[in-house]
Amino acid sequence: MKHRGHIFRILDILKHEKREIYAIYFYAILAGLVQLSLPLGIQAIISFVFGGAVSTSVVLLIALVVFGSFIYGYFQVSQMKIIEKIEQQLYVRYAFQYAYTIPRLDIKATENYYRPELMNRYFDIMILQKGISKLLLDVPTATIQILAGLLLLTLYHPLFIFFGILVILVIVLILYLSGNRGVETSLEESKHKYKMAAHLEQVALNAVDYKFFREDFNLGKADNNITAYLKSRTNHFKVLLLQYWSLVYLKVFIIAAMLIAGAILLFGQQLNIGQFIAAEIIIILVINSVEKLIINLEQVYDVITAVEKINEVAALPLEAEEETMFEPDAKQGVHVEVNKLSFSYEDNGQNVLSDISVNLLPGEKLQISGASGSGKSTLLKLIAGIFKPGKGSVLINGLPIHKYSLLSLRNNTGIMLQSSGLFDGTLMENILCGRDIPYSTISRLAEITGLKKFVEEHKDGYDMRIYPGKYDLQDETVNRILLMRALVAKSKLLLLDYPSSCGEEVTRNVLDYIDNEMKDTTVIIISEQPGVQAWCDKKLVL
Repeated sequence: MKHRGHIFRILDILKHEKREIYAIYFYAILAGLVQLSLPLGIQAIISFVFGGAVSTSVVLLIALVVFGSFIYGYFQVSQMKIIEKIEQQLYVRYAFQYAYTIPRLDIKATENYYRPELMNRYFDIMILQKGISKLLLDVPTATIQILAGLLLLTLYHPLFIFFGILVILVIVLILYLSGNRGVETSLEESKHKYKMAAHLEQVALNAVDYKFFREDFNLGKADNNITAYLKSRTNHFKVLLLQYWSLVYLKVFIIAAMLIAGAILLFGQQLNIGQFIAAEIIIILVINSVEKLIINLEQVYDVITAVEKINEVAALPLEAEEETMFEPDAKQGVHVEVNKLSFSYEDNGQNVLSDISVNLLPGEKLQISGASGSGKSTLLKLIAGIFKPGKGSVLINGLPIHKYSLLSLRNNTGIMLQSSGLFDGTLMENILCGRDIPYSTISRLAEITGLKKFVEEHKDGYDMRIYPGKYDLQDETVNRILLMRALVAKSKLLLLDYPSSCGEEVTRNVLDYIDNEMKDTTVIIISEQPGVQAWCDKKLVL
């Protein structure tokens, strides 16, 4: 099949659940065999009754049939328990995979993606969970029941072999002719579903702006996305409809053929009445299993699509992770050396930075200034390892920055970027970001950064809830929180992008704090303030 790669991805997911899947198949085989014992038991009971031999054997057979029904239900419940375990394991695995992957994304390589919108693929985990349960529970059970039922029919008469082979060939033909198209239309439907979600996210993100747009602008874009979705959904439903009609024709053919064949064999005395009734019960079970198999094809398409969407995030390029741990000297700052550095956001595009060199010894302070768009913030991101240099190098303590474990480097770097933001959590969580810092340090920094008054005025203090886009937070307050976040760990490398946005008095207080508490720290500040220039050891104009 054209989309066999999708099937392999599903198998790759399920390889972690081999033990559970083997147990499901074991129970499916047992359940299928037990269910087929029902017509055999009924056949035996009818034979006894027609033979006028109502005895203990009949009672025993009835008891066995009833007990078989209970055992069949027990096997089904056992399968459901295993499926629930697999669903939970899938959720845990992908939730942690996303949580691990997102902070490690290669920022430059993914800049053409709208990353928040990509995270909507996370919800396909739920679709995968429910679809996998159908795939593992209903599909194997139905398949085993079809094969076992057809095999059992052949024991009654060789004629049923022909019907069995024909049924299997028709099912395979249905899947072969419509399976690829079903996958294609399902993926197309999902694509437009996410486009609509992305549009709604944009409206919510820019809710104030959209209040001033023409209403038909928003509704027009929504209408385009809805129309595209409905068209793709209709195309997908046409495939499902084709499969359902094929099922109807197949059911009609099986019922007609088996009844006619059974009646002929019965009148020809090649089957007795008990065998005839048992054969018809088996046929009904086979038809129900075929119906279950065809109807569950939509779930199969959903699973394939969900796996594809989930893997869109898993397949995003990550930063290279080296094993060399960054361990700063506790007694001095970090040696930062930039050698003939050039960088462009676009491949073969115009350089944002060209041939930049600067040597910053441990504990030295550097001011970066320049016109808007000259690459000041970009240089800071290169020094932080967020971007890779196009040409030249950035050395940290004599080693190229990307030779380090970037996680260990960033854990020892304090950084405030204008592009940084707050996340949904308490004020304390937004400041500490998982660090264990004494409250005395936090309290002092709140006073230095001018955040103390803001905290005291709020009834919840540091436990106040912060979330992105909170309207009662002024830009200056947000910047002070970001500045406090950068300072709180007293890192040996400190990168500050316009701390002056917090106010001139706060900037002076921060410089004094660094002199007193972080004098050995290597500091790089983007600022145009003369006071910062006088405080720094070196200056770089871009």
